[in-house]
Amino acid sequence: MIVVKHIPIVDMHADLPHEVMKQREGRAHRVLEHRFLDLFRKGWVSTVISPIWLPFQYKPNGLKRGLQIAEAFLEDVNECKAFRLVTNYKELVAAERQRKIGLILGCEGGEIIEDDVNLLHIYYQLGLRVFGFMWNQRNLLADGWDHVDDDQGLSDFGKRVVEELNRIRVLIDLAHMAPKGWWDVINTTKQPLIVSHTSTCARPDPSRRAMTDDQLRAVADNGGLVGIIAIYSERVIRSIPDLSAYCDHIEHIVEVAGIEHAALGPDFGYFLVGALADDDSQPVKNLEDHSKLKDILVELSRRGMSEKEVRMIARDNFVRVFRKVVG
Repeated sequence: MIVVKHIPIVDMHADLPHEVMKQREGRAHRVLEHRFLDLFRKGWVSTVISPIWLPFQYKPNGLKRGLQIAEAFLEDVNECKAFRLVTNYKELVAAERQRKIGLILGCEGGEIIEDDVNLLHIYYQLGLRVFGFMWNQRNLLADGWDHVDDDQGLSDFGKRVVEELNRIRVLIDLAHMAPKGWWDVINTTKQPLIVSHTSTCARPDPSRRAMTDDQLRAVADNGGLVGIIAIYSERVIRSIPDLSAYCDHIEHIVEVAGIEHAALGPDFGYFLVGALADDDSQPVKNLEDHSKLKDILVELSRRGMSEKEVRMIARDNFVRVFRKVVG
């Protein structure tokens, strides 16, 4: 029997703010503790990147809704003693020592700043430390995967955003970005970045959204990280049906890019149940929610990874990049 010591896990992408907003609009309080704390404790989760995500009806002018979601999320964090907002490396480590769940505010879609790069500063003051340019649609910065066939790449405004994010020390996330813009950002940024939740070409029938080996090597050259998503979809991501397949993708990152660039970004689908009319996503077998995250570490250990290597993938790689970029 493989025994893995308790290792803190960083989840690079969980849509907590959207769920918190939805519940608080129904007059709920302490959503994080009531809805997620037990799952996080069972799964050894210590730190979670929590992005502001906007449903279709709030785009393209997302400033107001973005601020509303941020306010609701931060209010809930303040109500929950077992959680704390993390804005730098020291706070991340302090949260671990206090046995609190550290939450890093992010975004998934540049619509929250509309057409004004200076609005990044407002979100920064609220605690935002990870900026994802895209969900699936086109916005003023670049194109998401809905536009892979007419991908226009990074706009001039998008380039200004990259430069400002580098300047104010916010970590860039390239998940969901169509290829041309993806490469434009890689070639523009001066800091390491992440692709928080994606897949690779490790298995047969990869998604057209899967990262190519050239992209994996580019992230390695950048000093960044790639996290694997835990969603199965007949329409989009068919190559991750179960926990074993998930670990195949992790091993592929290690083989192509190096173990220093592998991480976890499950984007568990239960956050968006009922939110997307055309969504056919399903739980990954034996990896259905946050309580199962520790089982990834057990499986990687069973496949021969050392405790140090498992810890790198679970936590240490992200902490290294976060400290370098954010401080």
